[in-house]
Amino acid sequence: MERTYGFDYNPDEDTFRPILEIDRAFGHFEGEEVVSTIGAYSLDMTVPGNVVQCGGTTVVSVSPAHRRRGLLTEMMKRHFDDVSERKEPIAALWASESEIYGRFGYGRASSTAEITVHRQGRPLSRHAPATRPVRLIDLDEAKTLLPPFHDRFRLGQPGMFRRWPAWWEARVFSDFSSRRSGATAARWAVVDGDDGIDGYAKYRTKSASGDDGHSGAELIVTDFIAESPESWASLWAFLLNHDLVAKFIARLRSPDDPIFDLLAGPRRAQTEVDDGLWVRVMNVPAALTARKYQGDLTAVFGIHDPMGRAGGTFQLEASEEGSDCKPSNADPDIVMDIEDLGAVYMGNGGFQRLARAGRLSGDASKLAAADQAFAWDPRPWCPEIF
Repeated sequence: MERTYGFDYNPDEDTFRPILEIDRAFGHFEGEEVVSTIGAYSLDMTVPGNVVQCGGTTVVSVSPAHRRRGLLTEMMKRHFDDVSERKEPIAALWASESEIYGRFGYGRASSTAEITVHRQGRPLSRHAPATRPVRLIDLDEAKTLLPPFHDRFRLGQPGMFRRWPAWWEARVFSDFSSRRSGATAARWAVVDGDDGIDGYAKYRTKSASGDDGHSGAELIVTDFIAESPESWASLWAFLLNHDLVAKFIARLRSPDDPIFDLLAGPRRAQTEVDDGLWVRVMNVPAALTARKYQGDLTAVFGIHDPMGRAGGTFQLEASEEGSDCKPSNADPDIVMDIEDLGAVYMGNGGFQRLARAGRLSGDASKLAAADQAFAWDPRPWCPEIF
């Protein structure tokens, strides 16, 4: 991993080993040397209207001296065997390079945004909800308050997954000074609700001098969710009203983050949108039956899978009351690659858009009905890299 991704391994600051499932970790050896790695997390992942088991593909690496030998393809096949044996209907990952994983059937299922807001005199619009008190808490209180709130919130957000205790400790609450890039230790802010907290933000500040002699400090938000409009507005107002801060940077945000409708000066928010979660459908009938739909759809799908895993012809009958998907001998209404099925699976839509790009084909009325049925609100968002 350190040779592939270019870091120096420090066993005292290892955030992988405490949560790595060793029985799901594979690799190639040359003598006693590990020359490739792959692993998986057993994730409880929210999909539209439900939670499914997901093989969270992770720690994928090939030593620079062993590239172009087919090691990645061989590891992916073994990983897919493992996911299938565990009857997980989907796999998912964050792509270190976006060119790699489409050929293995992963589709770009969500987007993520880095939002930069420059300081302004009156941050929030006059239409923003009345704000509630925000209070700062210490790490011990964060460990008590955040997990139950996050577990409640993630059930309604496609793309989020359950954080188990070791994940919280290794990935959220650990705070190694060497990983702060010159910023402070983590700060924790919460808004109280009727049943525990109603939102929280994890952030840091980083000192810098401005061009005009005033402070040019940055406030960096790394984890932030809220359950009500009032809590979103309260936490954003709290963050944006920090003294001596010239720029506010929020990472791994949803492109639908409320900030765009809360700001008095929306042009002061600059957004860089990137690919987020990539999803690989491993079992078409199981995956399509597991999620919910927002419209009626009866369609036959012809699915091509370059890995020879999940392709075939399947009929889906879906409505808001339920769905059924099974193999079919009928002529397909929609013909698509398993990669593009992964891209639309989490509720981001795109059948008609992908057809206009020539990536899939089908009956125009069926494509329109599929867009309506597969779409979901809120759109998928995964706020943490695994």
